[in-house]
Amino acid sequence: MKKIQKYRFIVQSLCLILTSISFFINFRVTLLVVLGLTFLSGVFYCGWICPFGFIQDIFSKTGLLLGIKKRKMPKSIQKFLKFTRYIMFILITLIGTDLIFTIMSFDPRANFQNLLLGNMVILSSIVVIFFFALISLFFERPFCNYLCTEGAKYGLMSLLRPITIKRNQSKCISCKKCDKACPMNIEVSKCNNLRSAQCINCFQCITACPVENTLTFGKMKLTKNESKKYFSILIAALVLIIVVLMYNIFNGTSILEKTNSDIDSNSSIEITDSVTSETTDSSNSDSTSNDNNSSASEEAPVIESEIAETLDELGDAEGIDDGTYTGTGKGFRGNMTVEVIIKNQQIISIEVIDHVDDAKWFNRANNTIPDSIIESQSTDVDLVSGATYSSIGIRDAVIDALEKAK
Repeated sequence: MKKIQKYRFIVQSLCLILTSISFFINFRVTLLVVLGLTFLSGVFYCGWICPFGFIQDIFSKTGLLLGIKKRKMPKSIQKFLKFTRYIMFILITLIGTDLIFTIMSFDPRANFQNLLLGNMVILSSIVVIFFFALISLFFERPFCNYLCTEGAKYGLMSLLRPITIKRNQSKCISCKKCDKACPMNIEVSKCNNLRSAQCINCFQCITACPVENTLTFGKMKLTKNESKKYFSILIAALVLIIVVLMYNIFNGTSILEKTNSDIDSNSSIEITDSVTSETTDSSNSDSTSNDNNSSASEEAPVIESEIAETLDELGDAEGIDDGTYTGTGKGFRGNMTVEVIIKNQQIISIEVIDHVDDAKWFNRANNTIPDSIIESQSTDVDLVSGATYSSIGIRDAVIDALEKAK
């Protein structure tokens, strides 16, 4: 295990390259593998895969080469600060106000990944990335420790892991080198089975331990009573996960959104047909009037004005034949595809049929942008605060679909 840090550095470098070519987005099986590992053996994603975690490690090592002494957060402060990322995760998951989403749009982990994918990032977000990178010269993994909601999510998922870092109490000499080496400020010297949600499986504690086989990685050892408690909690957690999954499948947002979309589409069709019918009836009536009334020349300007007004309301779909068209735009994590339905030169339905953006941010954009475009019959709509890139992806995909249809 002493050479593990060299192997970890190689894996981190490789994952940085794989992230830049969208490997973890295009091959979703890899994400399932990561989730499986998290449940079984802890948060390998943060310690081995995350690009921004790797950048913090690089700056931390650079600080050591420059002779900058690493600082640790005082224990009296650390015991409170370590909960900040979990509080933020809960706020995002349960509340999701505009303010929270605006703050999260500056997330350096997500924005750094976005840069690797070749997407544009606003200057203020780049400043935040460099800020945490520079702080890493003095403190190890500052963002991971206190603000990373993704790490908080994986950490909570790993709480019941059966495979973890174990400490052999009989061999431990209480030198506390493991505590000093831990970048996540965990007191490893006080754990028999390390199941802290903060642990990122970097194995620096094992590398730093001077006594061989005192710290090892494997199946945790439990007493009979501990085993009963553990399996009871595990079963309860599995039941809760199954209930949540079943709820999402049968009553999830996607189904509700689809229903609302269908209602909006039907409403749009009725409005469009009504406008068309009224225009046709008006034209037929005027035509009859022209045959029987000598004042047709006076009515003509009025009819032309109504037709011109109707055409003005057609918007971006003007001149496009009835049909269903698909287009592609670039969201936060990659391409997204939309299906646009045109009837009577009006956009009556917009549905995103494929995307790879995070659901929380995507849903925020998808609940607003399509309706705004349909209502205004224009792609020139306001973007959703805190879901800017998903908003741009949906808008650009609609623009692409309309361009292909012309």
